[in-house]
Amino acid sequence: MRYKERNLGVVNIQRETDTTNSLKEASAHSLLSDTKKIAIVQTLKEFHALKVDWQGLNNQSLKGNIFTSWEWLYTWWEIYQEDGVRQLYILTFRDEQKNLLGLAPFQLINNPKKYFPCSRQLIMLGTGETDGSGVFGEYMDLLIAPGHEEVVMQLFSQYLYENRNLWDGLKFHQILKNSHVEALFSDYSGSKKGTFICTVEAYGFRTIITLPETYNAYLMSLRKKMRNNITRVFSRLEREQEYTIEEVKDRDELDDAIRLLAELNRTRRSNMELSSSFDYISFENYHRKLVQRLFQLNETSKGFSLKIMRFAEQPVAMLYCFIDGDTIHAYQSGFETDYGRRYSLLTTMLTQEIASSIKNKNIKYFNFMFADDESTYKHRYSGETENLYNISIDHNNLKAKFYLFLHGPFKKRVKKLLGSFNFLTTNKG
Repeated sequence: MRYKERNLGVVNIQRETDTTNSLKEASAHSLLSDTKKIAIVQTLKEFHALKVDWQGLNNQSLKGNIFTSWEWLYTWWEIYQEDGVRQLYILTFRDEQKNLLGLAPFQLINNPKKYFPCSRQLIMLGTGETDGSGVFGEYMDLLIAPGHEEVVMQLFSQYLYENRNLWDGLKFHQILKNSHVEALFSDYSGSKKGTFICTVEAYGFRTIITLPETYNAYLMSLRKKMRNNITRVFSRLEREQEYTIEEVKDRDELDDAIRLLAELNRTRRSNMELSSSFDYISFENYHRKLVQRLFQLNETSKGFSLKIMRFAEQPVAMLYCFIDGDTIHAYQSGFETDYGRRYSLLTTMLTQEIASSIKNKNIKYFNFMFADDESTYKHRYSGETENLYNISIDHNNLKAKFYLFLHGPFKKRVKKLLGSFNFLTTNKG
């Protein structure tokens, strides 16, 4: 395998698949000769039937998380299957006893507007909304039972290679380092040298706090200015308002809670002159259905948290998080702008959730999720940043090379020229 690194201001590794690697085990080689061991899930009925096995594998797999769960992705497909031209393409692998050992949650999308001239792309389920809503499921990956990674990766690579005429490229976004999808074709001896061009590009960050033993220890880990601001504003809140922070625990109240979150989020975003994901009815409908489905799980290690801050009876702020084993993901928020600045409602909700997470001895990490800039406000909460990656696997042919040029150097050059033009026209005179 050869690696070529280009300095474009981001980590960008290009790899051409090679045939020099042979299978390490004879048993793996025998499996590779039988593509019938791979089954394709292409209907909603088949997808639904996978529920129990998917849940079990997601809990087993080292790459499993709330965003790769059956609940998250099945709900997403229910809402977005008619968004654009797309079809299910979930790969599954079972052993002789019918145990599910591997699962690749893919979909095929045909999107000429975004991917011209390589319009047919294989992407992760839960991504690629064309209506602008952006559910933003992060850390997507293949689910593989521990100890079976090599065999399953070889099988999935073989199947995708043999059916490469169905897709122009593979596009995976906001992927963690050392993911399974990054290794597709990297050690597969069936593809010819130079068949694919694989690009791994750093894009954005996630910010994670490793929770200390006490909330006071957490406060002391912050910069003095941030710590003083938190304590000062919280003292003001306690002095001036009769407030409560309540978690929504009644299933009959979930719809109204999501509706309230949408209103508060739109209020917050509009005052920042920004659009809200809740501007899209599909996004709101998705989360209404998702929380109902997660509520049914009745598990403490997988689920969600919807918390409302009220002044007297008036709701003024909300925080929407996902519970994922030992990690809390802070996903969405909203607040009334009239009170937002005086009481730093977003900061207050976040720090109170951090305090609550510290008290829960099952929770070890607090994750602020994706940001495109490492200097984001999230870093002020004393978390460590970790790179996320976009992964692209393209055919090594003229069509794909034109695509890579068009959506790479050419697109960046056009954006730079447009930026210069807008600067000149804005400052003219």
